Amino acid sequence: MPETVHILGGGLAGMSCAADLARSGTPVRVLEAYPQVGGLAQSFTFDGFVCDFGPHRFHSNRAQINDHAKVALAGNVHDRIRLSRIFLFKRFFHYPLRAGNVITNLPKTVLVRAFVDYWIMWVRQKIKPIPDDSFESYIRKRFGDTLYRIFFGTYTEKTWQIPPSQISPDWASQRITLLNLWDVVKKTLTRPKDVPRTYVSKFIYPREGGIGSIAKGYQAIVEKGGGTVVTSAPVRKMKVAGHRIVAVVYEKDGKLVEEKVAKVVSTLPVNRLVEMLDPPAPPAILQAAKDLKHKAIVFVYLLLDKEQVTPDHWVYLPEKHLTIHRISEFKNFAESMCPKGKTLVCAEITCSEGDERWSRTDADLIDVSIRDLATIGLIKKEEVRGSTIRRVPYAYPLYDLAYRKNLQTLLGHLRPITNLISTGRQGLFRYGNMDHSIAMGARVAKTLATGQGPDHGEVATEDESFD
Repeated sequence: MPETVHILGGGLAGMSCAADLARSGTPVRVLEAYPQVGGLAQSFTFDGFVCDFGPHRFHSNRAQINDHAKVALAGNVHDRIRLSRIFLFKRFFHYPLRAGNVITNLPKTVLVRAFVDYWIMWVRQKIKPIPDDSFESYIRKRFGDTLYRIFFGTYTEKTWQIPPSQISPDWASQRITLLNLWDVVKKTLTRPKDVPRTYVSKFIYPREGGIGSIAKGYQAIVEKGGGTVVTSAPVRKMKVAGHRIVAVVYEKDGKLVEEKVAKVVSTLPVNRLVEMLDPPAPPAILQAAKDLKHKAIVFVYLLLDKEQVTPDHWVYLPEKHLTIHRISEFKNFAESMCPKGKTLVCAEITCSEGDERWSRTDADLIDVSIRDLATIGLIKKEEVRGSTIRRVPYAYPLYDLAYRKNLQTLLGHLRPITNLISTGRQGLFRYGNMDHSIAMGARVAKTLATGQGPDHGEVATEDESFD
């Protein structure tokens, strides 16, 4: 009988791994802190509305990963055509950018400056190239100062709450690879064969139940295969002896439970994982864990007495006078998400756990969101018939200039532990998409079940644009 694999975290990486292990006959036990599986890709219901943690677009360039998710959805799936835009200068701009739309909507003085700045930068690059040493330099050299200033730089600083000059170029290369202003023009006029991920318009989404239906589908597969999924069970401690994890301590119903373990797959935030080790890691390692940071998000859900706010799946709001930085409308993903004649907008406010934004009252955050959307004319205050809030502390890995060094320090400390694999978006501190998480979990499962398999650490390391 194969040894039981304990999987810490029931997000898509953990659940895809668990499902594949269960199908292979390997005993598996999942420990999840939330009341339900899904992690950042979970859904919940509120007053007849189905809500996701922000917008999710599932697409993979690999057919086997698309099929992996579709198996979990068991027919509960339909195709969607993406529409996402930027609201700026009281107008909508398509994102990815389209040359005709930019030319039509940008104020003419701004448009001229944008193209002049781009060609000035192009000439400068030929004479004295700017190094890709930060997000700011990466974008300025590809789009020029004007577009950097009015959108990319402003939006990035608003979202991450640190200057773009302090953000690693790694994040830029994953968001807008191979794109520049001239590419925008070319891609408007031609249909290139190799389309960057950002430009892919078709995606799949559950017809019912929200994006969390994927993880719930994996849970059904796990349980059918004899595995167990324990929810509302946050992990508190990992006991280490020699070079092995020997026990996991988690909280359930207000009590600490200790379980012996043989093999462990962790999808927990890698810095929190290191901080849970018992005996504790050395001070230098713990400092690296402290210095590896995440951005949190407050999701504000506004239930509206109207048919639709916009046709978009999500809209970026880069202007500094607005607190919220993005909204999504789940009805545009699937009609079943909202009661007939109603809609719901999810407004996102980035912050850090415990800071001023995070600590504001629910009523204050709701008022701010309503005021922002009313200010730009997307909703009226009297249209709001209800609201709720969710706070997520580990939403985005923060790619500051020191993140790579800190991450390598932590992964290096974990590497000698022979029965532990840290994977997934949080476990590898990697800004990936849902399909990347599923791919990581599937690769880990194959390695554990067969003793060999493709390296899960290679997923989402290529230069391509992520959502």
